[in-house]
Amino acid sequence: KIPRRLNPLIVNIHQGCADIGKHIANILKNLLSVAVPPFADNCSDISENLDAIITDNKFRGTVYVKIGNALEYIGTNGFSDKDRHTKNSTDTCFRIASLTKQFTAVAVMQLVEDGKLSLDDTIDKYFPSYKYGKKITVKNLLTMTAGIKDYINKDGDTNTYAYNESQLEYKVSAENSAKKNKKAVMDWILDQELNFEPDEKYMYSNSAYFLLGDIIEQVSKTSYEKYIKENILKPSGMMNTGFEGTDKLAVGYQDIYDNAWTLYPGVGYSATSLISNVPDLLKWVDALCTNKLISEKSFKEMTTPYKGNYGYGFVVSKDSNMISHTGKIDKYNAALAFTKDENQIYIALSNYSNSSPINLFNNIQKTLAPFYG
Repeated sequence: KIPRRLNPLIVNIHQGCADIGKHIANILKNLLSVAVPPFADNCSDISENLDAIITDNKFRGTVYVKIGNALEYIGTNGFSDKDRHTKNSTDTCFRIASLTKQFTAVAVMQLVEDGKLSLDDTIDKYFPSYKYGKKITVKNLLTMTAGIKDYINKDGDTNTYAYNESQLEYKVSAENSAKKNKKAVMDWILDQELNFEPDEKYMYSNSAYFLLGDIIEQVSKTSYEKYIKENILKPSGMMNTGFEGTDKLAVGYQDIYDNAWTLYPGVGYSATSLISNVPDLLKWVDALCTNKLISEKSFKEMTTPYKGNYGYGFVVSKDSNMISHTGKIDKYNAALAFTKDENQIYIALSNYSNSSPINLFNNIQKTLAPFYG
């Protein structure tokens, strides 16, 4: 017996930074490190308490929590489209922002396994006119140790709204094609000075993963979007995940900042542009953990922390096997955390900018603790 499906649930998420992802991983480690007890006798109490948490936190979106075979909880809250009076549901799709990066990283590892790419390649091979190309490797891009300035967020700033509007916003447009906006972003990235010498340290950078998308295109000789669809989404059965909005995509609400430029065609690209839902992300976790997409060796390499607890597209807890990442783009928030044995999974997706996953995680931990005896 598992807790009943809930109506009230509200989601929150922050910028896809490693420090936030690390915090989530630590919370989940504390929550899930104790041996899981039989919850059957307490299902009603747990459901009521989690209902209250979601209501009190005003979490709007979809949340999924699994703890072994003892607890599986799913809840939704808020409107996906107020004008159409449509409420969020388990099938509702959301922009998953920086969770896109783990898909990009898997694509890179697939090309490595196929012998078409090496992580030791310096990126002058792909960007011959880039003055720092000979210093930076593909692995530096994956691990965010290249020193490249971030085209979306101000470097090293964990403020969710610390965007680079003044530098890039007016070079892209909603009316431009994805190709034209992508070129504007690419030109900006390749024109910047480095923040530090490659491999010196970790610093979160959307730009690194933007460049990886172009490398994937050059190596695979197809578009990044088509590569992801054919080699990752289809094999995983993720039919509700993609790059184009459908009638399942929730409308974003509440943000007082005008960050719409981050959603212009081509701007998110291989760093932040994917759209998905909870059922598809569960398929994603399963595909990763059962080696449907890459080998066990490659997945282990992806989830081995390099510098700053960051692997390839994942934040990795050094003292547990918890893997996580968060994301924020415009009004949308997303968070995913799981263990490789799939015994613990947490997914939070929201179309309300004020929803906070960290507060939600903390409160869930406090609520479930008494039931561990």
